[in-house]
Amino acid sequence: MKILFLLDMDGTLYLGDQLFEGTAEFLTWVRASGGQYAFLTNNSSRGIEGYLAKMERLGIPQTPDRFLTSTDATIDYLKKTYAPFAPGKENDPPAAYYVCGTENLKSQLRAAGLKVLANEELSAFFDARGKVGEPSNCNSVALPAVLLGYDTELTYEKLVNCVRLLDMGADYVSTHPDLVCPTDNGNEPDVGLVIHSLKVCTGREPVIIGKPQPQMVYSALKKYGAAPEETVLIGDRLYTDIACGNNAGIDTILVLSGEGKAEDCQKNGVAPTYIYKDITAVLEALKAGEL
Repeated sequence: MKILFLLDMDGTLYLGDQLFEGTAEFLTWVRASGGQYAFLTNNSSRGIEGYLAKMERLGIPQTPDRFLTSTDATIDYLKKTYAPFAPGKENDPPAAYYVCGTENLKSQLRAAGLKVLANEELSAFFDARGKVGEPSNCNSVALPAVLLGYDTELTYEKLVNCVRLLDMGADYVSTHPDLVCPTDNGNEPDVGLVIHSLKVCTGREPVIIGKPQPQMVYSALKKYGAAPEETVLIGDRLYTDIACGNNAGIDTILVLSGEGKAEDCQKNGVAPTYIYKDITAVLEALKAGEL
């Protein structure tokens, strides 16, 4: 068997508040067989504490060290790129971020030492800068970067602010590109909808941090001490989960319990190493020595 399983959650292990049959057995079997697992999620609307509480409710309690989120990866990226954390920029004025995301996401960024603009600070910035196309009234006011996350608290005002900042030339980052978030009541719009909307308005596209980029896998390999050939990523989405594993050079398993369909592989040009119906089928294949 593989030593480390990197697991998507929504659509792979559960849907909304419904735990899939076989999930608990799969996790128990991995531990009993001497393997490891970790949960990778692009969902940036909540912190790890929210996932811990959910896993407890679903009857599969976990510990914080088992989770890697797109927010974690985004914080790492921002600290490597912008002052005052980036090498050589320690003495520069700290970068500021306008966050189109939940209050939970903003709290995580602030806890990491990043400057998140409050509404009144953004208003003061716009007042100093003047209108688009006009000379700035205050050239010393630094242009904040726009950061998108999965925003279940989205407002029209946030969209207007993003458009205005992007038209001014602000740097542009998104925690992930997911189009929808699966729930037990069906799919709900995710950050991808906002990305597409802002592209229509501004022609701009963000730097994407989470899956399908490979950074979360690289972080997991380092954190858990596994080699690429000892690792497999299991997920239900071709364009994020499977593409992430492929980009990182590890084996991938597409489960058909969520968004992805087998016929989409050729259409999207993303091929998993294996395809199984659900996590129960993956467990049966492991027990049979087929993986």
